[in-house]
Amino acid sequence: MRVAYFAHLNFDWESGVTKKVFSQLTSWRTEGVEVRLFCVTRSKNLMDSLRNFPWAKVYAYEGGPFSRSRLLAMGKAVEEIIAWNPDVVYSRRDLYYPPVERLAKSLPLVLEINSDEMAELKIYNKAHALYHVLTRQRLDRHVSGFVFVTRALSHMPYFSRLKIPKRVVSNGVDLNDLPHLPPTRNAHPNLAFIGHQAPWHGVDKIVRMAKLFPEWRFHLIGIEPVGGLPENILAHGHLGKEVYLPILAQADVGIGTLALHRKNMEEASPLKVREYLALGLPVIIGYVDTDFPNGAPFLLRLPNTENNVEQSVELIKEFVESWRGKRVPRAAVSHLDAQIKEKERLSFLREARSFWERKNGAG
Repeated sequence: MRVAYFAHLNFDWESGVTKKVFSQLTSWRTEGVEVRLFCVTRSKNLMDSLRNFPWAKVYAYEGGPFSRSRLLAMGKAVEEIIAWNPDVVYSRRDLYYPPVERLAKSLPLVLEINSDEMAELKIYNKAHALYHVLTRQRLDRHVSGFVFVTRALSHMPYFSRLKIPKRVVSNGVDLNDLPHLPPTRNAHPNLAFIGHQAPWHGVDKIVRMAKLFPEWRFHLIGIEPVGGLPENILAHGHLGKEVYLPILAQADVGIGTLALHRKNMEEASPLKVREYLALGLPVIIGYVDTDFPNGAPFLLRLPNTENNVEQSVELIKEFVESWRGKRVPRAAVSHLDAQIKEKERLSFLREARSFWERKNGAG
């Protein structure tokens, strides 16, 4: 099978999204799939990194969402994908752009849905949310398949109405790429968070937790130091993997997403939580995890509410103290392996290709 990965990415090389894209590509190549990445970006960091991959093509642009430069870059990428003539095209969900509609008309296009797109757009830009409502059907009527990272997303009314193939493939992690950390010997618990200041990550709730447990130490990776933080919080800013792994090695517990309610979601499969678990860290979360719908001893699931930290002080204390100096067995999280997830995804890409052929009388 020949797959074109059409990616519009403006994250840097160390971001979770970029890691996921390259984990997918690496897994597909391991399975014998011929892959090419067609990446539209304005990130100079990402452009520089992609020069190391002969099977990756970069289309640089400047400006915002509807700049002429971005549209031209997307048009050029689509033109070259169609010329390469892959069996299927895979892409992460984005705003509607006319060149992508042309792509979906020309080749089987599968879109990956990572979030409640309308709730997230409303947080950042209500005009973009309105644009998405008015235009998304122009693309979706030509799409050959949707991959969702949670079951809840696949059951949303809008997607349920679309009579095209759908599959739930939650996020995974390359277990071979991460060490299983030795237990800590901390006199007092250390907790760690990887992420950024997105409202649904709930960094403000971690600050509140730090105030409730002044003897514990909290490491925030990806969060820049600012004034007013409690003394037991260490904000490390943006770090590469080789720098933040030693920090995670000091941690007894990882902190996942705590405020998913802020974008109207109850279920998720965050990359950072999979990374914690692969390393051996138990995790505090505030949602239903797709891969652990019934929970697990190494996951403390708080209510998905605004005051979930304050509601759960004793539960948090008991969980953290019980796991201090212990690690999650690798065997307990083996189903999170990206190789397993990507075999499932490739199976679906073949299904989407067959759907497109039947729909277009090809094959």
